[in-house]
Amino acid sequence: MTKTRSLVLLYLAGTLLFGRPLLAQDSPASAPSLPVIDYNACPFEGCTFGKWIVTRETSLFSTWREGREALGVTLKKEQIVTGLTGVHITYEPDRILIREAIPELRVQPGDIILRYMYHGEGFCDLWAKGQWKKEYDCTFITELNHGGCLRDCAATASSEGKKEWWVQVKTPQGATGWSKAEGQFDCMDSLGGEPKCGKLQSNSPQDSETPK
Repeated sequence: MTKTRSLVLLYLAGTLLFGRPLLAQDSPASAPSLPVIDYNACPFEGCTFGKWIVTRETSLFSTWREGREALGVTLKKEQIVTGLTGVHITYEPDRILIREAIPELRVQPGDIILRYMYHGEGFCDLWAKGQWKKEYDCTFITELNHGGCLRDCAATASSEGKKEWWVQVKTPQGATGWSKAEGQFDCMDSLGGEPKCGKLQSNSPQDSETPK
């Protein structure tokens, strides 16, 4: 009786979520072990490491890994730091429901593929049918907010995963530490076109804490 009840609940959950029963292919059995870690990651178009401007007080940590410790260093608003590298961590990927067959990915309607790091301009890392598709054109996906799709619209995001991007920065005083990137650094985007950022990147010595 308990087993039968569980199967019924699973059936209903799949029907409510996808408009159909939950099928075996909804849970890719061969998916990569989590978390998936991308090193030296700068996950958006125009993203660049270099001089950044701090937009709010930010604490630095010893590492991006679990068990990190605060260094006792707080970056101040308007301070200039140097972005050295970054690590993108996917704790849980986005789940993408296929609506129409995509021969290149070997997927059929009802299949689920997984989305990991975003690279910008619509490109991202996918896991489909047991294979990585790195920096793949993902503009065929309609997002949860009903936007995003630019071609074909053969798939729909069914859930949003959990991801973090940590960056390592260096202060003018030589302190180096890690911070989870949450919009607290300006001038990360080399395509932003802001004069203050262009001027900042063109000055190689970092002998000032605040932009002129």
